[in-house]
This record gives sequence, C-alpha cells and structure tokens, in this order.
Amino acid sequence: MDGNDSFAGTLPVPNSEGTNGPFKTLTRAQQAVRFAKGAVEGPITVEIRGGNYFLSAPLSFAAADSGSASQPITWEGYPGDPQPVISGGVQLTGWRSSSGNMWVLTLPASFQNFEALYYNDQRRFRPTTTSTYLTLNPVLVSQPETNCTEVYGSEYRCSDRFQYQPGDLSAAYHDITDVEIVSFENWTVSRMRLQSVDQTQQIAYLTGNVQTGKYYGFIAGHRYLVQNVMESLATPGQWYLDRATSPWTLYYLANPGENPNTDTVIVPQLPQVLVASGLQYVTFTNLTLAHDDYTVPSAGLAGISGETEVPSAVSFNTSSDITLNGVTIDHTQGWGLEFEGTAAEGQGNTVKNCLLYDLGTGGLRLGQLAGAKDTDSTVAQYNNISNNMIFSGGRFLPGGENTGIWIGSSHHDTASNNAVYDFYTGAIELGESPRGEPTFTHDDVIEYNLLYNLGQGVTSDMGCFHAASADNTGNEIRNNLCHDVTNDLSPVGYGGNGIYLDNSTQNVTVENNLVYRVSDTALFLNDGSAGNIVTNNIFAYGKYGMLRRGTTGGPGDFTATYNIYYYDIGALQNLPSNWSCASDCAQQFTMDYNTYWVSSGTASEFITTVAGNPNQVANAYNLAGWQAAENEDIHSQDANPGFSDPVYPADDYTFEGSPPPGFVPFSTADVGPTGLSAPPTPVPEAFPLQLLNQSTGF
Repeated sequence: MDGNDSFAGTLPVPNSEGTNGPFKTLTRAQQAVRFAKGAVEGPITVEIRGGNYFLSAPLSFAAADSGSASQPITWEGYPGDPQPVISGGVQLTGWRSSSGNMWVLTLPASFQNFEALYYNDQRRFRPTTTSTYLTLNPVLVSQPETNCTEVYGSEYRCSDRFQYQPGDLSAAYHDITDVEIVSFENWTVSRMRLQSVDQTQQIAYLTGNVQTGKYYGFIAGHRYLVQNVMESLATPGQWYLDRATSPWTLYYLANPGENPNTDTVIVPQLPQVLVASGLQYVTFTNLTLAHDDYTVPSAGLAGISGETEVPSAVSFNTSSDITLNGVTIDHTQGWGLEFEGTAAEGQGNTVKNCLLYDLGTGGLRLGQLAGAKDTDSTVAQYNNISNNMIFSGGRFLPGGENTGIWIGSSHHDTASNNAVYDFYTGAIELGESPRGEPTFTHDDVIEYNLLYNLGQGVTSDMGCFHAASADNTGNEIRNNLCHDVTNDLSPVGYGGNGIYLDNSTQNVTVENNLVYRVSDTALFLNDGSAGNIVTNNIFAYGKYGMLRRGTTGGPGDFTATYNIYYYDIGALQNLPSNWSCASDCAQQFTMDYNTYWVSSGTASEFITTVAGNPNQVANAYNLAGWQAAENEDIHSQDANPGFSDPVYPADDYTFEGSPPPGFVPFSTADVGPTGLSAPPTPVPEAFPLQLLNQSTGF
C-alpha cells in the first residue's frame, strides 16, 4: 500500500508530487477524525483501501471517537476495492522445506501462543489421534479428595481426571501439557490440557478441573477427542506448533501443490480485533474483521452455558447508535461480535447485511448472563439484528447451547430475517440464566429467521431456539423456519429439539413457525414453564415426539391451540415427560383446536403418565377418549391437514386445498436474508458429525 501517515489523508492515492495521499495506518485515521470533528460540519467518512491491515494492537474506539446525530462517522471499505481485511493476525513467511511435504518455520521469540492457522483463507486444524470419538468413564472415589465432589451418595466424582479405554491415550506424547482433551458433556464442551497419563490404571490427569454436576464433567459414556498431538501429524493440511523448543517451531504438512512461501499463511496474535467502549453514532460498512487469538488457558477451559467467559473478536460495550452494515467477521477463535451494556431507547445498535462465519465459538452475543447487580437500565437493549448470515460456528469450542445469536440478559431486541446454520449446537438463545437469577430478557422479538443443520450430532440438549427467561413478558418467536436438528446420536445423547422453552421460561408467544425433521422433539416446554402461548404452528417429523412437557409442570403451563402436528415414527407426546395429570390436565395446560395426523394413517395416541414416574404410561387414549376423560382438545381433529408434499426432499408444507379449521396459512417465502451469499469455499468440519437420514428420519 502507498499510504503515509505524514500525508493529509484527503486523496485515495498519492499525488504526483508525493506531498499528499492516503494515510498508512488506521490509528492515524482515528487521529484525523478526532481533529476533523471540531473543524468541519456534517458527516465524516473514513475510506479504507483494499488489502490486509495487520494490527499491532486491537483497534480501539472510545467516546472521543464518537460522532453525533448531526455529525455521524462512517468507517467503510473504499468503493470498488476488495473488502479490506483488518486482522489480528500475522502473515508467516520464510518457511523451509523439510522431508517430503513437511514445511518448517522457526518463530521469533515475540510470538504469542496460537491455536488456529489459516491457509489461503481457509481454517486448518491441528492433529487429532482418531477420526472418531473416544469414550470415557469417570474416576469415582469413596472418600473426599481434592478435586473430587460428591455426586452419587457416598461416591465422589473427580473433575481433574478420567478413565480411558486401553490404547486411547499415551504417556509418551511430546510436550504432553500442550495436548488437549476435548470433552463433550451434554450441551457444554470443555477443552482441557493433559498433565500426565497413568497407563497402568488407565487414568488421564489434567492440569485443571472441568465443571461438575449432573450434566457437567466426566460422565460415563461421554465422548472426547485428543488433539494437538505431534505424533499424529500425518494428514496433509494439518499443522503443529512445538512450544517445547526454544525458539518455537511450527510444522505444516502440505497438501499436493501447496507451497507456504508462495501461498498466504496467517496465524492470529491479538486477543481481539476491534473493541469499543462508550462509542456513539458510528457506522462500519464493507469491512472484514478477522483473526482473533483466543487460546485455552494453561488450566484448561471448563465449558459453561453460552461460553460467556470467552471474549469476542469484535466487542462494543455501553455503545449506542452503532451500525454494522455489510461487514464480514470471520476466522475467529472466540465469539464473533458482541454488544454489552446499555443503549437508550431509540439509540440501539444495528447489525444488518453482515456475514459471520468460520467462528471458533459463537456468532453474535447480546448481553451477558444474568447478574445480581443488573438492572433493566444497565443491560444491553434495543438492538436490531436483521438480514445477516451467521454460519459455520463452533469450530474451536462447539458447545454452550445455542450460540448462533445469543441473547442473554437483554431486552427490546429484534432478530429478524437471519440465516443461522452449520453450528454444532443450536441457533438462537433467549435469556440464558443457568444459576436461576432473574433475567431482564423481555420484549425481544425473533422472527423470519432460517435455522437449519444444527447440532449435527456433536452436542446434546439444544434446538433451533432455546429459552430460559423466567419472570419476563413480551418475548415472541414467530414466523421462523427450523429444520434438521440432530443431537449426539450415541447412547447418552439426547435433545435435538425444534423450539425449546426451558428453565421456567414464561409468557413467550410461539406463533406461525414451521419446524420439521428434528432428532428429538419439535416442541419442548420444560421445568415449570408457565403462561406460554403456542399457536398456529406446524410441527412435523420429530424423531421421538412432537410435543414434550417437562419434569415440573404446574398450573397454566402452556396453551397450545390451532397447531398442526404431522408425524410418522415418533409419538405425539414424547417420553419421558410429565403428563401425570389424570383428571386435572385442563388445569395444568390447554390444548385445543389442533390438528393431529400420523402419516401412516394410524390414529394419534394421547397419554398421561403415573405421578412420580413419567416413564410409565397411566392412560392411553384416542382423541375421543382424551377429549372425554381429560377435557383437552375438545375442538381438535385427527385428520390429514392436506400438505402438498411434506416428504424430503420436497419439504413442501403448503396446502393442496383448504387448511384445517381455524388455522391461518403462513408463508416461508420471506424467511431468511436477501441479497447475501456465502463464500464459495465451504468451511471445513471440525469434529466427527452424526446426521439424520433425511429420507427416513433415522
């Protein structure tokens, strides 16, 4: 590039005299903007020429970089140029050829650790010992012991070790404390570092502790992978950083025809790419932000819901009137983008027409977990997330429940016309509060989103939507299209749901959604949810069930009316579920004006279960018996709704004739973004996948 920070920065290219032209650095442009605010009137625009801008520190914005309503500031890619890439990485040069297709690079002592490498703009992975999952067992001790907590009566489960199968681990790994154990729990995934391996007792010891509890930590039958093992560097396209040497040595095993001295190899070096605090009235457009350097701590990373402790490559705190339009955020190790802290009504932030992909963790995060000091005025609010593509996430940390768009303690947000797909967990989260604190997650609207290819057999207990928003009102999930959700299909896997209202979620309206082909249940209301209204939706092809009621339902659980349930191999009411409401079902929930149909033509079956044992059926009715005995679905019908062709690959849920009585047809034509397309090169898979057979549902 021909920029010079001594220029005035008012010309796109240097003049013939060499006295003026563009600036060289973005920090110099920031200085010029701050000066211009007091010297000129009207909008200020910074145009950035195409090319790679490798930062020496995160690009940082503060209140002094703000615009105003009368003088907004825009940072944009130069019209006609390729989108400029603002990078937290470093391009590597000076490789030397070793034996065969192995290339070697000695790194300067100034380098920070990194766990990602991008070759010609594509993520490449470190070596894994197997191409399939390994299984583990917990280490249980009979007496209290450091790092072992009571979980099974008189037994204590250890959080810093696990039992492995013969031959799955070795005590002789090179630089063993740099070897990582990727532990797949239920909805969380931990990345831990090995400390040592006892091959006599077949116990792996870690440098730190995973989370412990009923759903966390080392649980019998759960899966894991062993990564970053130098001895397994045998697959072209993989790499290994040897930090046991001084200086560090990087190895790359090239694919045929690759030469890293003529190709572009980038590794991340900065923990974040762009950070802002107290920023107002600034627009970013036609830019790419890439290559943050999140790494696993020396004591490992114990996965939690939402992975909220993992930073974001692009972060805005207590900022308002911020717009990202046509921005690409890719090649991240942590989250892609976050907004935290308050923004006043009418001064919220906007993310539109953006691409967020090849994400190490999640896509976009609004707010944080509920905290004791939060108030309605201090949490994130009034954000508009519309017409974006968020895809290929979880390439480094695949768990944490729904991490495409994660709305924590945040209110008056809108997420509309987005596409979220190719994640190893679910798509959209609403109000996560695993510790039970109240959230300020209210008046959020999630509509017209396209959500698909989720879970993919990597994690469990998630869905297109997952909500945990007790004591809130005004939340709506409407006019969305959700399909192809697959949980871990191993014997311990479960919970690939469509719409999942969990953890005492209250007062959510679920309307005009189409959900089909999920590996567990199309609609799951769990754990004391109350006041939820589910109306005018189509639920189809849940592998295990169409509707599930969770373990602690109570009066006013939900109202489900004017819905269509269309299924084949699963049940209408998924077990285990708490349908133990003999003689008082109508006091606990309301089901009416629905249409039920088993595509094989058999009659739908309605059940109640034994109190205290939700796995044991107490009563099994046909529709007429259900209506008479339980006073439910009085106006409902067991009838073919008349879909045009709901079978894969057509997946056509329009009606050949009139819809069922009272059902209002809705179109999915307006679902998802317009005017956007994914890059032609797909993001490679990061973990072994398990997918449903789309034709059979198995």
